[in-house]
Amino acid sequence: MRKAPKLVATGFLAVLFLSGSLLTGCTKRPTPEQLTQLEQACAAADKAEQTVTERQAELQRLQAELAQKQRTLEEVRREKASVESRLNGVRSDMQQTQAELTRLQSTVPPPPPPTGK
Repeated sequence: MRKAPKLVATGFLAVLFLSGSLLTGCTKRPTPEQLTQLEQACAAADKAEQTVTERQAELQRLQAELAQKQRTLEEVRREKASVESRLNGVRSDMQQTQAELTRLQSTVPPPPPPTGK
């Protein structure tokens, strides 16, 4: 007895789905409204594809620009290191020269006092 209500419910659902599909109907051709919607969808898809293509090209351009700027930055950093190295060498030479000058000045006798003629 319990099987009968389940069978009736299943049959009712089957009839409901079949009648829904029959009511919507099938036509051989789309309606003008459907064609318009399809054309709009195609145009939107084409525009989206074009936008994607443009963005990919822009991304590649920006990546190339970034790579160039990174190479330039690395060159500048190397040049900075070279200049700092040379500057440190010059400072060291200046300190040595200053020390040598101080040592020499300490060994030179003072000048004679001026004579009053």
